[in-house]
Amino acid sequence: MGNDTVFSPAKASGGVHEQIESFLQTVMKGLMRSQDQDVAADQVGKAGRPVYLPSVTLWMAVLVAILPGLKSQRAIWRLLAAGGWWKQPSYEIGDQAVSKRLEQEGWRPLARTFERVSQLIAHWLQPALHAYHRRHTPLASFAKEVVALDEM
Repeated sequence: MGNDTVFSPAKASGGVHEQIESFLQTVMKGLMRSQDQDVAADQVGKAGRPVYLPSVTLWMAVLVAILPGLKSQRAIWRLLAAGGWWKQPSYEIGDQAVSKRLEQEGWRPLARTFERVSQLIAHWLQPALHAYHRRHTPLASFAKEVVALDEM
């Protein structure tokens, strides 16, 4: 994944949910461009069926499904099979294909997607953070940073 994707957040009117979805849509476009180049390079000289469902599309579908509270792999499959979200095509795949693909890919692609989205969110929020710091005194001036750990 290239780190040269330029991001300009869309001016989303509406609630936070719509702003996050608009942001993720923009991120996905950048990630898809990077992945298209990577997939094309990986496919050269390889035997077998080419990748039909891009990994970034699969993992963005996971994020998009989670956003409104959907909790199943079948919901992710419905999203991919129905298409139409963010002008994505519909993929003629079965629900077992999605389940198998999520299992095969493991957690690393999702971690990379989260890492890239986190970097872009941090960049996107810089102006708001600077404005906040100008108006408010630091809560924990002794702490260099706050860190959260998870089991991923």
